Amino acid sequence: MRLAAVVLTAVFVCLTALLPSQVYSEKKIETPKITAQGAVVYCENTGEAVYSQGKNKKLNPYSITKLMTCLLAVQNLPVDKEVTVSKAASEVGGSSMDLQEGEKVTIEQLLYGALVISGNDAAYALGEAVSGKGNIDKFIDRMNKTAENIGCRRTHFSSCNGLTQKNHYTTAGDMLQILRVALSNDTIRKISGTAEYRMHTTNKHDSRVMKNKLPLLTENAGIVGGKAGYWSDQDCGTAEGYQKNGLSLYIVLLGDTKEGRLNDLKSLISYAEDSIKGVRVIKEGKYCGKVRIRHGARTRLDAYTAETGYAYLPKEGADSLISTSTVMKTNIKAPVKKGTVVGYYKISVGDDVVNRIPLVVHESVEAGWFPSYIGISNRMSIVILAAAVCLLALLGYITAARARARRKRRIARERRIMRLAEEEWRREQGRRDRGWRI
Repeated sequence: MRLAAVVLTAVFVCLTALLPSQVYSEKKIETPKITAQGAVVYCENTGEAVYSQGKNKKLNPYSITKLMTCLLAVQNLPVDKEVTVSKAASEVGGSSMDLQEGEKVTIEQLLYGALVISGNDAAYALGEAVSGKGNIDKFIDRMNKTAENIGCRRTHFSSCNGLTQKNHYTTAGDMLQILRVALSNDTIRKISGTAEYRMHTTNKHDSRVMKNKLPLLTENAGIVGGKAGYWSDQDCGTAEGYQKNGLSLYIVLLGDTKEGRLNDLKSLISYAEDSIKGVRVIKEGKYCGKVRIRHGARTRLDAYTAETGYAYLPKEGADSLISTSTVMKTNIKAPVKKGTVVGYYKISVGDDVVNRIPLVVHESVEAGWFPSYIGISNRMSIVILAAAVCLLALLGYITAARARARRKRRIARERRIMRLAEEEWRREQGRRDRGWRI
């Protein structure tokens, strides 16, 4: 018995060694080591902080400050409003869009100057425009009040552009709140995510070309906007929004180095992608129904997903929370080119839409003939025309056949009448020959 037990134990150990281990088969996720003194990564999909380090440490945001300045500008001024640059704004030093005293520019142009090339003069001019009377201190008070209203308890601004001032600080946690509010505004999101902007000639300056230096923006890495801050190679930061494959992140780095900022950004994005539970809901190129094409040679086209769709769940979230729906556009008019977005495949977690996958057509359609205006495709028009011709031919044939039949019946009737008349004539003639009288 003892020998049998030893043999069975040995066999079990060998078999166990041959079987793949679940522990070693799983990808081990290591927490990244970063150089930033304050950092936070927030996942908008799950509503959770994926990573946090020194998020409550007070640090200088430098030019990231401009996110708050631009947020107040778009909330209080129309972007097409024209303003005249003051002497004070034109004399602001550091990073600049080279504004001239008396130059007439729009709020939109100043937003590009502040967010794309980090113009300190542009941010100052925006602050003056919002305050109404050029009172920059009044504007800074408004910045601090707004920060407090959105839950920033460890933030105080002393300048509108991030130039070093006493008592000017924030934390990674507070700047995350500012970043989320700022990038929820379509104008700031669009402008801060613009790689290059060409500004037309003004009354005081030739045309300008502005190129964005936001880390990873031009590398197709999923960065959608934000603002970097820089004082020296050993003291800088960034606040950026990331969106790829339906995953939406906000990343803030403060008190970093120039080299470390880029490495930290890459590491934290990779860490978040590995850490957050992603569920592939639908594949790229999946058929999702038909879309109606108005005035087209074809009135309906098949719609397919343009990319793979994912949903990202909280740690305790179940796949059963995921639901989907398809929404087609109703105003698609021919001509339509291959690849045109004709609708969206919406992915929801609970009651919240977390991802919208564009639906595209895989073929082009030209404008249709006149019947397309009442929803009839060219092919159907040909079918209807052919059917109409056949019907007319059939009607013509039936009409001709009936006419022939009527003619035959008439001829037959006339012949019968003639025959009867001839028979009557012969009878009459016979009576005459016999001398009968009637």
